[in-house]
Amino acid sequence: MTLVAAGIVPHPPIIIPEIGKGELEKVQNTVGALRRFARETAEAAPETTLIITPHGPVGREAPVILSAEELQGDFSRFFAPGVRLTAKNDLPLLKAIEGESEGQGIGVTFQGEGGGRLDHGVTVPLYYLQEAGLGSSVVPIAFSLQPNRELFRFGRIISRAAESLGRRIAVVASGDLSHRLTRGAPAGYHPRGKEFDEKLVEYIRQYQVEEILSMDDELVADAGECGLRSIAVLLGALEGKEVEAEVLSYEGPFGVGYMVARFALRQ
Repeated sequence: MTLVAAGIVPHPPIIIPEIGKGELEKVQNTVGALRRFARETAEAAPETTLIITPHGPVGREAPVILSAEELQGDFSRFFAPGVRLTAKNDLPLLKAIEGESEGQGIGVTFQGEGGGRLDHGVTVPLYYLQEAGLGSSVVPIAFSLQPNRELFRFGRIISRAAESLGRRIAVVASGDLSHRLTRGAPAGYHPRGKEFDEKLVEYIRQYQVEEILSMDDELVADAGECGLRSIAVLLGALEGKEVEAEVLSYEGPFGVGYMVARFALRQ
């Protein structure tokens, strides 16, 4: 089996101890669940970890993969410049993804400019993964604005590319749920924010793939989320595999929904 670990994680910088400090108590369920997921992922010993982010160079027509050999990121934007992360990219896997994409008629864009700078959609989960001992290469992927079913197809490409190389991979969908859960929330309040989160959490718990891919567009827009497309890519990577889904935590103390979920892959 080439896909050895998979999960969904949030990416608020406030859950980084050097940033959140005293506020960490308000997100202790998320931090605890994320540390568990990171530990289990590290124990699975992937050779490469692909992290799907909503905050990279998102394309309209195709996902964008950073192709710099050396990747680096820090939390200077969040007043913690001393917290720095580095990782090696997996260029042979990028080449395999390109080949599989061409064969399936699915677009993908590679971006080498910018020195491999990682956004916080990557660095927040990577902080916990590396803290847990993960030493794998990293492939940062910014999803596109295509429909969820196209992103699902791209997720299948990722799995096929890894299989063609015999590469052991982990796939992590980075994304927060509704940003509109409470009055004073970052994107303002909308009563359907809670409805979206409740539905998506339950769909993940029950591993209802079709229900996730066909969620009502108006509900999604009202929720003000940033994770659904990342999840669509992950679900595509999981297609055809025996999966047991588990929601490790969900909370929204700052008006944004944070879910941590893992997908146990049966051998």
